Amino acid sequence: MSFNGIINVYKPKGFTSRDVVNIVRKIYKTKKVGHAGTLDPNATGVLPIAIGNATKIVEYIQSMGKCYVGEMTLGIETDTLDIWGESLNSKEINLDKNQFFGVIKRYDNKTILQTPPMFSALKKDGKRLYEYARLGIEVEREKREAEIYSLIILNFYDNKIRFEVNCSKGTYIRTLFNDIASDTDNFAYMSSLCRSKYGIFSIENALSLERLKNFDEMQLKNSLIKIEDVFEYESINFDKKYFKHISNGLRKIFNIEQEGIFKIYCDNIFIGIGEFIPQENGKLLKMRNIFYNPNDDMCDWKI
Repeated sequence: MSFNGIINVYKPKGFTSRDVVNIVRKIYKTKKVGHAGTLDPNATGVLPIAIGNATKIVEYIQSMGKCYVGEMTLGIETDTLDIWGESLNSKEINLDKNQFFGVIKRYDNKTILQTPPMFSALKKDGKRLYEYARLGIEVEREKREAEIYSLIILNFYDNKIRFEVNCSKGTYIRTLFNDIASDTDNFAYMSSLCRSKYGIFSIENALSLERLKNFDEMQLKNSLIKIEDVFEYESINFDKKYFKHISNGLRKIFNIEQEGIFKIYCDNIFIGIGEFIPQENGKLLKMRNIFYNPNDDMCDWKI
C-alpha cells in the first residue's frame, strides 16, 4: 500500500524534529517523509509530517500561521535564551503586572523586527549560527520581520508568566520573550514551549508516536490528512475528458468566469493546484503543482 498525505504528530520533549521523521519512516515503511516547521528538541506539540507526494506541499504548510503556549521565567538570562542554556546574568525580579500588560501592546497584532538568537539553525557564511555560538563567537545578524497576530498573557505565577502567541513563520519565541523582559527591565528565559496549532493542524487532533506504532496498515492510511484538504482554496471540477491534458500540466484556455488560484479536480479526482490567468479568449489554466499519482486510485478511464 502506498501512502500520500500529512499526519499530525505530537512531538514529545527530548526528540528532534528529524528524530520524529525517522520514526515515521519506519512506521510507514517509506523513505519519502518530511516535516514542516522545526521544533526545538525540548519543545512539544504539533509537528506536521508529510508522506509521499505530500512532501511537495511542505513549503505551503510552512507559510501557515502558528500558535504557541510558552512560559517565561524571570530573574535569569541564559546564552540560549531558554532554560537549557548557561546562565549569564541575574537580577531582582520586577513583576509589575500592569507594566507587562502595557508592554505586550507593542507586540500584539504588530509586525516586529527580531534579531535571530545565536543558538539557531540560520546560516551565516555557510555555517549554522549555533556552530559559531558553541565556539564562543558572536556574529552580526540581520533583523528579520515577524508577524505577531495576537499576544495574550494567560497567567502569572511565582516568577513565571504564561503567554499564548499566534504568529507567522520565522518568529523566534525565545527572542520575543527576551525582548519583553528587556522592555520591563527584567532578565528572563523561555522555560517551556508547546506548539498548539499550525495552520489546520491542532494539538487536540495530534497523534502520539506510541499510538502510531500500534496502528495497522489501514489505520495508518486513515490517519493521513489528504493533500487537497490542506489547501484553503476554492475548488473547480472539470469533466474527465480533460484529465490527461490537465494531469500532464499542459496549458489550456477555458471559457469560465473564475480567475486566480484553485484546487483543480477532474471527475472529482484531485489533480493539483492551478491558476486561471485572464486572456482575450478566456482563462488560461496554468497548473502550479500536480499531486495526482496514477498508482493511488486506479479507475478504468485513467489506466
